[in-house]
Amino acid sequence: MNVTALSFVLIAACVAAEIFHEVAFKVAANRAGDSDHYVRDVARQPWMWFGMLLWAIQTGLWIVVLQSVPLVVAFPLMTLSYAGVPAASALFLHERMSKQQIIGAMLILGGVLCVGATAA
Repeated sequence: MNVTALSFVLIAACVAAEIFHEVAFKVAANRAGDSDHYVRDVARQPWMWFGMLLWAIQTGLWIVVLQSVPLVVAFPLMTLSYAGVPAASALFLHERMSKQQIIGAMLILGGVLCVGATAA
């Protein structure tokens, strides 16, 4: 199973889009605040629409990836977002990650490296 460098770049773009669309959704949710019209207020947030754009881009890229990369390789690599979203929320939103979460993120990274090494 030989996965090209371009495939890895496309998967990395999918992971990045996943991470940042989740952060954008969180920012939109935070900015909407608590109100009786929460759904309307979230829908009015530019960050919500930016997140939706990133989600659409990710979906398109993912379909391209799946044309050439076996799902048994591509899907585990996408789990980098499970470590990336909490890291991005800590970095950009100043949310705190516990020691257990940091260890878990590192374990995910290690697992992804194992999967990626078998595909290279």
